[in-house]
Amino acid sequence: MTHTKDSAGLHETRPQEGMLPHATGWIEGAFNSSGLSDCCLIVPTYKRAADVTSLLIHLVDCEQRFPGSVPAEIVVVDGSPDRATEEAVASLTRDDLPFLLKYVRTRPGLTRQRNLGIDSSSGNFVFFLDDDAIPAPDYFRIVRQIFTDDASKSIGAVGACVTNEWDQPVSFRWRVRLRLGIVPRIPPMMYAACGTSTPRAMLKYFSGIREVDILSGCAFNFRREVFETDRFSDFFTGYSQGEDMEMSLRVGRRWKVVCAGDARVIHCQSQGGRPMSFAKGRMEIRNRLFIWRRYSMSRATLLDKIRLFTDFAFLAVLDAGGFVRRPWKAGPILHGAGVLFGIVESVCRPPEFDEPVPRTYQVEFRLRAS
Repeated sequence: MTHTKDSAGLHETRPQEGMLPHATGWIEGAFNSSGLSDCCLIVPTYKRAADVTSLLIHLVDCEQRFPGSVPAEIVVVDGSPDRATEEAVASLTRDDLPFLLKYVRTRPGLTRQRNLGIDSSSGNFVFFLDDDAIPAPDYFRIVRQIFTDDASKSIGAVGACVTNEWDQPVSFRWRVRLRLGIVPRIPPMMYAACGTSTPRAMLKYFSGIREVDILSGCAFNFRREVFETDRFSDFFTGYSQGEDMEMSLRVGRRWKVVCAGDARVIHCQSQGGRPMSFAKGRMEIRNRLFIWRRYSMSRATLLDKIRLFTDFAFLAVLDAGGFVRRPWKAGPILHGAGVLFGIVESVCRPPEFDEPVPRTYQVEFRLRAS
């Protein structure tokens, strides 16, 4: 990206000469923010105007109450088909915003939106939050401190403690899968050779950092150097379930991946912008199998392979049982049908993908009129 100055001395970002923009957007807020100048926050969103505005209001409040607690630059990457989210974000903006706010409008697709946010932002440390996640006031400072204290720069990614998802009762599905041995009892946030991990609900609170395999995409953060060689995978489209797991495992090949027990976030789990049951079931199988083939298939034992496909079948059986108990609810049977379709499709056409060389998206910004 290049930058030009207008008569007021404010910077406007434009694509490099001779290149067409992949997306457009606008900028408003503080160009000389009191926030964390080496940090940026990227918030992908899709049809969740109320959630993203609630998050922005929370961040404004945090920075006003605790100056220097929020990234100096915040990028909202909106894949919504209508203007409702843009209008909601624009209604909040004003001259006294305590950070620089960038709004980017693009086609939907979580991995595309994440990658666009990377190229729309600056700062050494790149934070990602879901639009329905609310960070504690000291969240960004704690994560930044972990990166800056790492003198060897070996830590590439830091995940959050999602307080309302840790140390919780485990669902019936998980209790049965663990009791039957379909899923091995490994520590949460670690990745088993059978292509699964145990639920974060089994995590107990801890202080400091802990090395892990996978992070939750609702709140994870990276050194910018990570994105010089790796971007979020173009294999995943739309809702992109599992893209956070795949990215964590890929980053873990070159860097340490850690979870910070003191960096706390509440994940409110909005129901807006989520796929229908059939599509979600198909996606769960195909995406999970893609990740397993890429990272575990070569080292998987026969028991690992049996566990993987037994788990697929067991999930479909549970969905059928859910429909029998409540036949007036179509969600379980549609999800189960999606699971079965995903199994058959993956057997006939195994999911494969060669990652392209990381591309740089060009984003054209204008200064938003008052």
